[in-house]
Amino acid sequence: MQRRGRSARVAAAAIAVGLAACEDAAPPRRDCAATVWAQPQRPGASLEIVGSWNSWYVPGIPLRPSAEDPEWLVARVELPPGEYGYLIVEDGVDRIDAHNPLSTFWQEQDDLEVSLLRIADCEQPQLVVDGVAATPTGEWTASARLLAAGDGSPLTRAEGRAGDGTVVPAVIDRASGAITIERAGLPRGKHSLELVAVDEAGREARGRAVGWVEPAAERPQEGLLVQIMIDRFRGPNGAPLGPPASPGGRAGGTLDGIEAELDGIEALGATALWLSPVYVNPEEAREGRGDGHLYEGYHGYWPLESRGVDPRIGGEAALRSLVTAAHARGIRVLLDLVPNHVYEDNPRYRESQSSDLWNMSDPPCVCGLGSCDWGRYIQTCWFTQYLPDLRLERPEALRWAYEDAVWWMEAFDVDGLRVDAVPMMPRAATRRIAAEVRERLAPREASFFVGEVYTGPGSWGIEVIRYYLGPDGLDSVFDFPLMWALRDAIAHESAGFAAVEASLVEVEAKTAGSGGTLTRMIGNHDVTRFLSEAAGGTAPDPWASPEPQPIEALPYERQELALGLVLTLPGLPVIYYGDEVGLAGGQDPDNRRVMPAWDALSSPQAQLLATARALGTLRRCSPALLRGARRAVTVTADTYAFERETPAGERALVLVSGAGEGREVGLAGLSLAAGEYVDARTGEAFALSPGAAVPMAPRSLRVLLPAGDPCL
Repeated sequence: MQRRGRSARVAAAAIAVGLAACEDAAPPRRDCAATVWAQPQRPGASLEIVGSWNSWYVPGIPLRPSAEDPEWLVARVELPPGEYGYLIVEDGVDRIDAHNPLSTFWQEQDDLEVSLLRIADCEQPQLVVDGVAATPTGEWTASARLLAAGDGSPLTRAEGRAGDGTVVPAVIDRASGAITIERAGLPRGKHSLELVAVDEAGREARGRAVGWVEPAAERPQEGLLVQIMIDRFRGPNGAPLGPPASPGGRAGGTLDGIEAELDGIEALGATALWLSPVYVNPEEAREGRGDGHLYEGYHGYWPLESRGVDPRIGGEAALRSLVTAAHARGIRVLLDLVPNHVYEDNPRYRESQSSDLWNMSDPPCVCGLGSCDWGRYIQTCWFTQYLPDLRLERPEALRWAYEDAVWWMEAFDVDGLRVDAVPMMPRAATRRIAAEVRERLAPREASFFVGEVYTGPGSWGIEVIRYYLGPDGLDSVFDFPLMWALRDAIAHESAGFAAVEASLVEVEAKTAGSGGTLTRMIGNHDVTRFLSEAAGGTAPDPWASPEPQPIEALPYERQELALGLVLTLPGLPVIYYGDEVGLAGGQDPDNRRVMPAWDALSSPQAQLLATARALGTLRRCSPALLRGARRAVTVTADTYAFERETPAGERALVLVSGAGEGREVGLAGLSLAAGEYVDARTGEAFALSPGAAVPMAPRSLRVLLPAGDPCL
């Protein structure tokens, strides 16, 4: 007997883990075996499967030619319930199953990544939620089915249970296991039911069904996401905040402060909120990453409790109230998930620090300090000496991560998660987190995952972000390469719009077919504020030299252009709180100033806010801006024009001039149908055809829609 070791990781194989019903059974039964499909890489090669179920010994389970498709080899794997690792072996060389999105790690061989096989317990029935349909008039229907346990015990009853305790009866079909639950007269918002089905033996199976009545966006990847740092936004009852006593200290923002501002958030055209982490954080201030300054956990990224809402921002009741109020407006809510690390006094670390669940060294390897460089140690280094880094290759540590994600989603009925520090974890971790949540919530759109994949500019950044997208990966990642290109082209005026177009073309090509959505922004809480960059750059020390709030109009005009582009390009735009009013700021923590009071805005700030609201509302209305394909029409150093068009023929033309004087934008490359178009912002009408030219004021943006468009 020979034990298999480390191997190449390229493959062309597929796995279908058995959760399907036998076609000829009545009622349908679960099939908990796994069927592994693979194609040899060399003609005539033999394939077998080795796995943890027998300590990786060979010979393994042979794959035989499929009767359905002779080009494929297939093996049926029957094992007791549990989780296993496996590899495909071709003529003595083993590899992971590249078509199985889930993987785990083989601890005995230096954390070798292997494919994950999950075998369910067929002694228990399974409830499968097939879908939810809802109408604007409040009709809501969930369709599900029970797959019987191995003994074939049929479905006897089923019901739905709402969060308020309401029990909704179901219509069942014992023979097929089909379950239908209907509700009527529901108000606008999100409506979730826990579905419970019981078989004749008294065994329960559960699932969760989610459906929206009049959501602000039909799909979570459409619309506009507003990012809010809770502590710096608004105080109790929406009161404006004063600056914290120290730049790294708490300002006193609360969840009910956000709820009080939902009118203003909705006026931006927002369809979703992304909240900074709500975990209980420590009270004590700690020194930053070698800078000698003290910081508090106002930002939420130091989880002292992994499943608790900080009472200083309002606690669990305030979070539930905010989620309920947002849902009543059709607005989704995303929480910030921090699976990579915890604070050193978190009970999980205190009770297990002697185990191998943590990436340990003495002293801790702190990311980017000394010899602990980001490149070599990104998945094992600690952010700081007081933030232990989880070793997510270990099943128990990974289980904490995905069970936490499920808990936050279900406990507060939220709609998605922004996953922090994605490149600092194995990709297997983020995929497993997403898979566990998606399996427990239906339909798939009931949960939305946005990953923080921080990169620099250019092609290498695009290569990094594409790695995490896909139908089994994250739904979205932040397009940092485009953000840097916008800063160069507009804030610094050091590059033309050709750089913006080149970034868009490359990222579109490299992420095509992934099913993912690029999340686009001009800045966030980890970079300097766009406005300060547009005003001439930022000072190196935000503590000693905080950036002044500009008085002159120029930086606001530049920011208006950049926001306008983000709000009219494909993808999911993000507005970081304060960017809609041109808040200044340098490096962290200067980029996290308190949100100014509405009546304290200067004239340029008020103008920027009006533009952001107009364009955000327009985007929410216009199918062309939400989901239309993009095509460049004109690209010069200081002018830019692109079309947006849907398969149904909804159209928009976006024109931008970054010049300091009036310009005409020529439309020689126009492919939209000729005719009369109207500027959705000014009401001016233009007769457009290939070769036409549209006059542009200095540093201006137009969105032209066909005359008669409902959004005009």
